[in-house]
Amino acid sequence: MFIRNPFANAFGMDISDLSIKLVQLASSSLLERKSLKLKTARSVSLPPGLIVNGEIQQPEMVRKKILYLLGKEPKDSKNKPIRASWVVANLPESKTFLKLIEIANGEDELTEVDIASQARKHLPFELEETYLDWQILESVEPGVSRVLIGASPKLITDAYTYLLESVGLCAVSLEIEAVAVTRAMITADKDYTGQARAILDLGATRSSLIVYDKNSIQFSTLLGFSGELVTTAIEQGLRLERDEAEKLKIKNGLCYDRENPRYLMSVAPTAEQLIKEIKNAFTFYKAHFRNTNSITHITMCGGMSNWAGIDSLISRKLRVSARPGRAWKNLFNLGMFEYNQGKSLELAPAIGLALRAASNIFENGARI
Repeated sequence: MFIRNPFANAFGMDISDLSIKLVQLASSSLLERKSLKLKTARSVSLPPGLIVNGEIQQPEMVRKKILYLLGKEPKDSKNKPIRASWVVANLPESKTFLKLIEIANGEDELTEVDIASQARKHLPFELEETYLDWQILESVEPGVSRVLIGASPKLITDAYTYLLESVGLCAVSLEIEAVAVTRAMITADKDYTGQARAILDLGATRSSLIVYDKNSIQFSTLLGFSGELVTTAIEQGLRLERDEAEKLKIKNGLCYDRENPRYLMSVAPTAEQLIKEIKNAFTFYKAHFRNTNSITHITMCGGMSNWAGIDSLISRKLRVSARPGRAWKNLFNLGMFEYNQGKSLELAPAIGLALRAASNIFENGARI
């Protein structure tokens, strides 16, 4: 049995279309991880076009950005070099699939063939061109197994693996983004018996909704909302330069602007569409999953979760409380509980990845 994490100083790296974020944690105890402390959190912006909808279009340019983030290039980089070579990185939400399925297997033990056969019925990808992973969860009904399946096209997974190897990194794990976000945003030591949670990740280029119930992710789905879409709506509605539209978005949120009376009319349709898609996801969950609990709260993360008024609008329209969460809470470090609260929500995937990197995967057995 391993006492310490065999992947010394491993860190989490969130790679997205417009940025790369890195978080490295360390145990505050020499013998066991009672709490964690932050070693470093840093990020670098990516120009549009390097990664598009999760697909790496210009790997050499992305590679240089990662080297800069690691403090390896250029030589006069202000970033302190990260010596560790182990990393837990994410795969793009738009190129992955995650769902809890049920398999009626009676008293028979599930085999890899059984799981692959059932997964094929749900996957949006061809199984032969896909890396498939799964985790068998605790049963809640005799003779029925609960299996959380995760999948990603081999071309996408291989591209991210090669990218990391090209900068001298070894991937401990490539995780589906929804798993990392859930690890950060669901309180690890809380009993959620009888209630479900939704995690709403509102990002710069894409957003997603994750439903968590009965101690597991049930499914995740992409939403047609992003900070970039809101900025475009302002840009077109008010006929402004993009930089001005971005400033107005940050300044006004979902509030009326006397100097720009058409502002609220410009952003309202995008916000209303978000509400509609969340409603549809809730309806889908009730209709396609058995023995569901009611979703009693929506925990928000991502940069756009700080957009003024969006949490109040969601709460009012859906009649379910919604508010930004605390991304550092599962460090179990009181000094970090509310550290840089607004900025930390942008780091939620990277924090979730870092939590995995700082843990001993041979002890917790988590595969997805």
